[in-house]
Amino acid sequence: MKSAFREQMEKMRERNAIFLKEELGKYRFLYDTHNAVRLKSALASQGLYHLQDKTLLSPEIHDLHAKGLAKRLLKKGASVQRSIQKQREKIVKINKRFGAILDPIPLTTHDQFRFLTVLHDVEVLNVEATLRMVRAFKEQLQSIIEGCQGVWCLGTVEVEVISMHHMRQLKETSESEERKIGVCESMVSRQGMFRDENVYFLIHFHGMVVTKKDRDCTAFERQLKAQWNQEPRQVQMKPLSKVFRGQVKTVEKSLEDIARYITKGGNDWVKGTAYLRYKTGFDNEHLNSEEAWVNRNRRRNKTLRLEHMEDGLEDALAMTHSEIGLLAQVIDGMMSMDDTRTGYLVAAQSKAQNRKLSTTG
Repeated sequence: MKSAFREQMEKMRERNAIFLKEELGKYRFLYDTHNAVRLKSALASQGLYHLQDKTLLSPEIHDLHAKGLAKRLLKKGASVQRSIQKQREKIVKINKRFGAILDPIPLTTHDQFRFLTVLHDVEVLNVEATLRMVRAFKEQLQSIIEGCQGVWCLGTVEVEVISMHHMRQLKETSESEERKIGVCESMVSRQGMFRDENVYFLIHFHGMVVTKKDRDCTAFERQLKAQWNQEPRQVQMKPLSKVFRGQVKTVEKSLEDIARYITKGGNDWVKGTAYLRYKTGFDNEHLNSEEAWVNRNRRRNKTLRLEHMEDGLEDALAMTHSEIGLLAQVIDGMMSMDDTRTGYLVAAQSKAQNRKLSTTG
């Protein structure tokens, strides 16, 4: 039987452990701290070290999943290319046989792909509530895709930690940053008793859409905007870039880059590398280098200019230990939504096509 003194000491140790975990959870890293160190340190401090090499936040796991998704997207790209080639050959035969002068199919593989982004909603940093929202979001997307004509879609649900405080600090903003703060402010305003929080999870979708006809693409986009209509910029459908920074960009290269980007697990992404930092805009592709990205953040963030530490400069845009731990738990939960650890994927197509998605990519 435990003595009263021993019970008191055990309770004190438990309280101290909770206090230490909470204090460590608030800690932000220095600018030059490597991302792998941030992840390992944050997970260990939050008692989540078992997630170290288990989620998309781990470079090895991210690389594996990025390659798997790229393979599926490239398979679809090859299928689209073959279909276009067959149509062109058919027209050539008709022209030869009947002396007709029909124009060849003008569409290219580029033209049939669209990059889709849907911003669903924000949620407080609660793992279970966020996973419930992710499940409902996936079902909504799946239902809309299946109900439209001539649509094929493959992409990922992503959860990002956003800091309203940092976005509100910005004095000069890019178009991407203006769009993000506008959408997020709109979503936060509907949070009721939780709208005074500074940090939220932003639940959204990135994926590739394929349609053979422009009218099918337009109808699909209309359906998405009817569902996500609280803010006019919640849905964005963009064609693939044919040229990037003066260089021709192939469909294959675009699909590989997109696969890496949308499997990163969440938060900042610069020059093909993921960072456990707040992202103030929707993209950083306008920055020419990682150095430009660092310099911009040092220059723009008031906290970075004022808060010097003894052994370095604190990265005020860095996610805290606690936020990294919560994000890792959410990503682990999303991955676990199916037996292949790809539960974050949304893979669907129009039911009217009468073919399973697996047969086309």
